[in-house]
Amino acid sequence: MTMPLPETTEYPARWREPLRFLLATLAITLLYLGIQAFWMWGAAELAHVGWTVNDPARTYAEEAAEIAEKSQPREQTLDPQFPRRVFVLGFEYGYLSQWLGGYGQQPAEIMAQLSRPVEGHIRRLDETAVLLGVAPVSLLPVRTAADFSGLTQRIEDDPEGVAGRVEQSSSPRLRHVFLLAAHVGTMSAALESPPAGTMPIPATQLIGMHGVLGGIPEALWRPLGRVSRGTPEEVRRDYNAAATRLEAAL
Repeated sequence: MTMPLPETTEYPARWREPLRFLLATLAITLLYLGIQAFWMWGAAELAHVGWTVNDPARTYAEEAAEIAEKSQPREQTLDPQFPRRVFVLGFEYGYLSQWLGGYGQQPAEIMAQLSRPVEGHIRRLDETAVLLGVAPVSLLPVRTAADFSGLTQRIEDDPEGVAGRVEQSSSPRLRHVFLLAAHVGTMSAALESPPAGTMPIPATQLIGMHGVLGGIPEALWRPLGRVSRGTPEEVRRDYNAAATRLEAAL
């Protein structure tokens, strides 16, 4: 008795190419997600140690000495509280640009409501700007997602001329103190409501550069270029404590 041959389990020819394409797409997607997860993990680890491409303390030491020498005559005529106020202005400028910029472009009445939780920061910004003679200070406008994602570089570019006015009213060194504080303020605001599953990363390279050029001791600027380990609340507490220590030292 002859047994019947089993039916073939191979897919019909017309399904083979679409199946190959589907499997290839799935493999590429999984690879991409794996690379992205590894990159985020690596970036977070670097943020914990405050890694930079170069050592700002060495890279900018000579330039910092030149800036300090150039700035000294102008700073001798300033109120002793001027450097601390510059830091406050920069911190609030960065903090509010990050906080309010996250809402994008909204009607005036909506922005007024959204600004209520940070009214104290707004008042501190305005009052400090008056004391420094650089008022009014307008925050960086955020109209698109690209505006918000590029906030760090826009602070550096100084499109509103705030850093330039600070330098004119004080010194080149204090311009760097302002920019350092702006990047610290941005990070502080980002830590208020970090995206789920991710930790904001400070502008470590820029914070180091402006810290050195601003004549800030390394022990004070270095902790602001990294984040501690712990819960989001602990990280935020440690970072803000480091910012407070720097302000007090000024």
